[in-house]
Amino acid sequence: MPLESGTILKHRYRIEGVLGQGGMGAVYKAFDINLGVSVAVKENLFTTEEYARQFRREATILASLRHANLPRVTDHFVIEGEGQYLVMDFIQGEDLRERLEREGPLDEEDVLPGFLQICDALAYLHNRKPPILHRDIKPGNIKIMPDGRAILVDFGLAKVVEKGGATTTGAKAMTPGFSPPEQYGTGRTDPRTDVYSLGATLYATLTAAIPEDSLERAMGREELTSPRKRNPNLGMGITRVILKALAVRPEHRYQSVSEFADALRGLESATAPVTENEFPYLERSKALTRQREGLPKVDSRAYTPTIKRRRVPMLVLMLSTVILIAAGAAAISPDVRGRIAGMFGRSPNPTPIMGEEAEETEVVVTPTDTIASAQPDASATPQPEESEVPPTTVPADVTLIPTATPTGGGVGQLAFASTLTGRPQIYLINLDGTGLTQLTNLAEGACQPAWSPDGMRLVFTSPCIRNVDSYPGSSLWLIDVDLAGNVSEPVQIPTVPGGDYDPVWDPGGERIAFTSLRFDRPQVLTIRPDGTDLRDLSDDFAYDRQPAWAPNGTQLLFTTSRGGVTEIWVMPDVGTGEQRFSRSAGAEDTNADWSNNGLIVFERNQGGFSRLYLASFEERGVSADPVCTTERSAQPMAEPAWSPDGNWIAFEAWEDGSNHNIAILTSNCTNYAELTSDPAWDFDVAWRPIR
Repeated sequence: MPLESGTILKHRYRIEGVLGQGGMGAVYKAFDINLGVSVAVKENLFTTEEYARQFRREATILASLRHANLPRVTDHFVIEGEGQYLVMDFIQGEDLRERLEREGPLDEEDVLPGFLQICDALAYLHNRKPPILHRDIKPGNIKIMPDGRAILVDFGLAKVVEKGGATTTGAKAMTPGFSPPEQYGTGRTDPRTDVYSLGATLYATLTAAIPEDSLERAMGREELTSPRKRNPNLGMGITRVILKALAVRPEHRYQSVSEFADALRGLESATAPVTENEFPYLERSKALTRQREGLPKVDSRAYTPTIKRRRVPMLVLMLSTVILIAAGAAAISPDVRGRIAGMFGRSPNPTPIMGEEAEETEVVVTPTDTIASAQPDASATPQPEESEVPPTTVPADVTLIPTATPTGGGVGQLAFASTLTGRPQIYLINLDGTGLTQLTNLAEGACQPAWSPDGMRLVFTSPCIRNVDSYPGSSLWLIDVDLAGNVSEPVQIPTVPGGDYDPVWDPGGERIAFTSLRFDRPQVLTIRPDGTDLRDLSDDFAYDRQPAWAPNGTQLLFTTSRGGVTEIWVMPDVGTGEQRFSRSAGAEDTNADWSNNGLIVFERNQGGFSRLYLASFEERGVSADPVCTTERSAQPMAEPAWSPDGNWIAFEAWEDGSNHNIAILTSNCTNYAELTSDPAWDFDVAWRPIR
């Protein structure tokens, strides 16, 4: 029976009422007669010696703690024949469980500050010597004070991690829905156990529902219901954070409460100014983690490649380019040569600019396919207007090697998708707009062509009914394409239900990176063309898509929506270690492509208007500039693709606001041409590389 009101314990604590009651005793509100303040008195009725030890452990733990979001123990005593009592600060307010029962799901922006406070308290606990694990985080154990401060209470299941990794273990107990699988049976618990329970508590707070039990999920008998299904008002950012925290396997969760807190602080709803030292133990926890792992304090350039530089005269570069142009022009008929030249606003037979040697400019070169990250500065040497270039002719006695037009490098062809025949199919076109050839004729459509490095195979996506960001139920297909446009029968790369799309070949031609929905959310994977060696590179709960290989094949750019914004990130080709590249500042950054000179081009959509932006990989995307700042900048541009020589960009354009065509443009916005003008929707362009 609970103690009656008016009972005085130890000649000091007058019981005023019952705050809560369980099988092992009760928690009372009491009055400290000596100090004249309200206190909470927790009672243990000694049902077993194990519970008595557990109760003493809680008293010892709490007595040593000093944190604004943890209760303070002021006394501990035993009354023979009655029970064991713990006296602590009385915390006004209600717990989260009571508030949920009264109000239902709570608003994200209202609860995140309190959860960050609990994260700081847990960081304080986890980094004590020896570390302390709470192991019983749930809505009923988080009190909300009238001033909004959150207090983590009830350390009855806490565990102290002794030196050398040994632990003192209290009673083996768990709360279904809030305890991770390792807390059942003889599993080993660690700070990730508290991460799981706090994630489950956040789930319950935002949905007013308890997540499916972790042990049932681990055994495959239940699946976790997305919190957005229970509360459609939740944002994607908070949903991803919760799902990662609730991963069944500890290695798939946030590895520390500090990581969990960083994810919460990155959400738009948690962007209120943070005062200095507001969460001191989170910052200390991160610093200690880096120190233990031997990492430097600042590691923002961990994936910046080693770059070697030399200087090359600009005149040599210009003469080399003009020689290639002349060779290509001589290899085609005069009338086609004239059309190409007219397409770029030049005479059919340009000549190199002669006169004083231009200043040397720094060009990045890579002896072993290391990523380069700079380009000649076009503003360093004034460039003549097109009208200043005098026409000339190629001498008749000069023998030239026949070759295709060198514009952009490669063989002067592009693959793209078009709705010319209704359902999208893949087409081939020459850079002069001739030679349009249909490459696929699949009943369910085809799109997203990507060339192999030798330019002789295409991987593409089917089914494809229109140009969209996601293709549920799709697969990857392969065809061989010769220079005349003859194709082999399509071969499907083995797949599983879900949807595979966004294919792109690695520079070595051995792997294809792609997006897959086989895990119920877009993830970046790699696979060999024969369907073997499938690898998942993404975090299990990230929403990653649109991979793009680095020129050396060791890293990938990808589009991600982690943190509630759509940006370009970069990761090693083995996965993990993801880092932000672009800074979208409220816009959506997508469809990145990586040139062989270290420049990244991507699409930025702001207010429904798409433009192309350039950023240097070496600068980690801190600054990005629009491709065009002239009158052409008023034209929408989307889905860019670099030419093999890294000087041209092919993309989707709709200058009239409706007719989507394929266009090409130099990266400095001086030369531009549209290759298609049909009324169909043309998209997903891919520049054919050199053989």
